[in-house]
Amino acid sequence: MKPATSTLVNQAFHQRRLREVIKRLVIELGYLEHCLEKGLQDSHIQTAATGLDTAIDCLNQHMVD
Repeated sequence: MKPATSTLVNQAFHQRRLREVIKRLVIELGYLEHCLEKGLQDSHIQTAATGLDTAIDCLNQHMVD
């Protein structure tokens, strides 16, 4: 395999892996938001939901760039 081909394969792998990570984060964020809607008003859960939302935004932006 030529170095350019190897780089493209690695890049495709990383892009696919990032999409999988984003998907999982969205699922977890949905669960935390569900917990908050059901009345589990915990500052740690609110902070985690905010952090996941920020992480998703950052990863999505990275995928676009």
